[in-house]
Amino acid sequence: MAKDKPAYPIKVLNKSLSILEILLQQNSPTNMTEISEKLGLYPSTIHRILDTLKHWGYVEQEADTQRYQLGPKLLELGLAKLNQMDLVREATPYLKDLINQCNETVHLGILREGEVFYLAKEESSQTIRMCSYVGKRAPLHCTALGKVLLADIPEEERKKILEDKELPRLTDKTITDKKELEKELKVVKKQGFALDRGENEKDVRCIAAPIRNHQGKVIAAISISSPAYRTDLNKQNYLKKALIQVSNEISKRLGYTEKLQKKGGGK
Repeated sequence: MAKDKPAYPIKVLNKSLSILEILLQQNSPTNMTEISEKLGLYPSTIHRILDTLKHWGYVEQEADTQRYQLGPKLLELGLAKLNQMDLVREATPYLKDLINQCNETVHLGILREGEVFYLAKEESSQTIRMCSYVGKRAPLHCTALGKVLLADIPEEERKKILEDKELPRLTDKTITDKKELEKELKVVKKQGFALDRGENEKDVRCIAAPIRNHQGKVIAAISISSPAYRTDLNKQNYLKKALIQVSNEISKRLGYTEKLQKKGGGK
């Protein structure tokens, strides 16, 4: 979702936020000269803005090097925002965008009591639709949503979830062996998405991708479901690309960044 430019931009505020953006992108404290060069602004202007931001706690300055970095006030604001966020409310506009792109049924699901729990659904305008609803539960082992949610869980925890569970065969393609399921989950985790190849319902195909929070943890997943006759390889690739893009956008909305992935935060 593209950001609209402000109708009445305030120059000094734009400069201030640009400085914060630079400090956000840096992995280490930055001196005033570097910021000045990056923004093409006079050092005196940068100094005045930094001094004000420091007063309010949005930046802090190292006593020995005089370099600047983000301050604790930004962390306070970020945590306050995360606490105010509601997953369904934040994800819904993106789910609607996904419907506009693919015109197939979209689900948002979480792991609850050893099953997939549907938190939200956006219906397509197609004549043939999915028989699902908000609040419905579905198996983990044979749904794309379930595979994505299982794949991120530590192995020991996953074993506990599956320990007392049978893996019922719902179609001739359902994975019913736990070792085979583990192999499938390793693939899912590596590639970043999961497929349901008619494993839950014979004539339905599904693809799902994870939604991560600010700590890099998978807290939910989104999926696109469609009848098998509407899903050839070309369409599957198109759906996969659109789905992963939207799942990444929702994750970013919730505070996730690629830096977490590289540092091992998004396992």
